[in-house]
Amino acid sequence: MKTEHTGALRAIAKITTLFGVRGEMKLFSYARTADEFEGLREVFCGADERGARPCRIASVRTRGNDMYVSLEGVPDRTAAEAYRGLFLFVEEERRKAPPKAKFYVDDLIGCSVRTEDGTVLGAVRSVDALPGQMLYTVRTAGGDVMLPAVPEFVLSVNVETKVIVVRPPEGLFDGEML
Repeated sequence: MKTEHTGALRAIAKITTLFGVRGEMKLFSYARTADEFEGLREVFCGADERGARPCRIASVRTRGNDMYVSLEGVPDRTAAEAYRGLFLFVEEERRKAPPKAKFYVDDLIGCSVRTEDGTVLGAVRSVDALPGQMLYTVRTAGGDVMLPAVPEFVLSVNVETKVIVVRPPEGLFDGEML
């Protein structure tokens, strides 16, 4: 197993919760499919790239829309607790390309958020998975604004140019909504 990474790391998933008593962990996959994990054994795990340590995947499975992972050396729920909230990373060159017209969630971080007329509202600070949809946290001059990532509000996403065009609900970015 690798002991350190040689290039830039990219997050492929976040460990959100624990499942069962055998150390299995539920993932929020940035790829949104299990294909990213196909044949993948060695990953890096940590709160960020700098602190990521090597780990080996013992198993990956899906159940409905949910994805679960077990890591070697994590035999039970107590041991898995230390991994809650951490990210799984792979070296940039090992990350599979997303399907056409798709992107990885971490590609959205730092994207400029603009209205249809080009007005810059802010930049994406984080992306969270909610039961009904994704939620973009947009850093603005007035503070963070949470924008539901639904087709009514998010008109286009271009990860190449790092621009997201939105039509937000009236007042959301004016500080009028609570």
